[in-house]
Amino acid sequence: MEEKRYSTKEFAQALGISKNHLLKLESEGKVPPAQRLKRGKIEHRYYTVQDILHYRNILGMPPILEERRVQLFLNFKGGTGKSTISASYAYGIAELGINVLAIDLDAQEHMSKCLGFEPKRGGPSIYDVLIDDKDINEVILPTKMATLDIIPGNLRLSVIEGRLPNKEMREFLLTSALKRIKCKDYKVIVIDSLPNITLLNKNAILAADDLLIPVLPDFLSFDGLGLLVEELGRLEKAYALYTNRQGGLLDHIYVFINQYRSNEILSKESKGALEELYAKYLCETYIPYNTKIAQSTAAGKPIFQYNRSCTAAKHIRALIEEVLGLTAGKKQKHQRRPKVE
Repeated sequence: MEEKRYSTKEFAQALGISKNHLLKLESEGKVPPAQRLKRGKIEHRYYTVQDILHYRNILGMPPILEERRVQLFLNFKGGTGKSTISASYAYGIAELGINVLAIDLDAQEHMSKCLGFEPKRGGPSIYDVLIDDKDINEVILPTKMATLDIIPGNLRLSVIEGRLPNKEMREFLLTSALKRIKCKDYKVIVIDSLPNITLLNKNAILAADDLLIPVLPDFLSFDGLGLLVEELGRLEKAYALYTNRQGGLLDHIYVFINQYRSNEILSKESKGALEELYAKYLCETYIPYNTKIAQSTAAGKPIFQYNRSCTAAKHIRALIEEVLGLTAGKKQKHQRRPKVE
C-alpha cells in the first residue's frame, strides 16, 4: 500500500469544502500552501492525509465522527466479496482523515492482503490478544496510510476455536480487548470475519455496533441471509442481559448487494425480493459487478488506490457515506434504524 497523495479537488472534497474555497484560503494565508512535487519542468500540487487532520484543526472543524463505531463485515456464506469490500471500505474511511483500525479475523489473511499488507509468518494477530492475553496495543501495526492501522490475520487463527472454550467470558474477549485500546483514538474499527458460525465470530458480533452484510443477487445468498438473521435473533436473546448495547443486534444491520448486474433479470428479481422482505436492513447503495475489483484484489490494493474513478469505487464511497451518515466529508447526524418487530 502506497501513501495516499491528494489532488486539490480530492483534498477539498475530503475537507468538505469546494476547490475554489480551498484555493482562496491558501491565497489568504489562512491555511498552508499545498506541497509540491517536481516532475521534469512541471510542479504538481499535492496533499497528504496528515494535511487533512492539520487543516481541519486550523479551520476549527469538528470531528467527522464523534463516537467510535465498531463495524463488522459478516456473512456465513463465503464468496460474497466480504474481505475485498471491507478492505476498500476501511481504506476509504481512512482517506477522509478518520483514524481507522482494520482487524482481520481470518487465518487466510484476505483482508490484510487486499490492503496490500503481507503479514509475517508467526507475526501478531488477534490470537495473541484473545488466547495469550497480550496487550492489544502491542499487536496493532501501522500501514503507509497515517490514519489506517491493522491487526492482521495469520495462520494461528485457524486453531483459535480449540482454545477459546477454555477462556472465561469467552464470548466477550474481543469486546473487552477493544475497550483497552489506547495507542490511538480510532473512530472506526472495521472487522472482517470468517464466513461461518464460530465462537470467534460471536465475539465479533457482540463487540460490533454495526453489522454490514454483503449479499450476492442470487438465490443462495438470499436464502443464507434469512438463516443469518435468524441466528442473530437467537444471539440477541441469549446475550441481551450481558451487553451495554443501545438496542439489539438487529437494530444496526446494513445489508448491501454486491456484484449487482443491472442488465440481468436474476439480479433485478433478487433486488426486488430483498427490498420486499428486508427493507429496513437494505442499503440504498449497491456495489455493481466490476472487473476492477477483482483486478485490485489481485494487485493487493484497495480499489481507491487501484482505480478510484471506476464505478465500483464510486459505489463503495457511497456506501461509506450512507452507513456513516456522511456527505462529501461533512458530518451529519447518523440516524439509527428503527427496531424491527
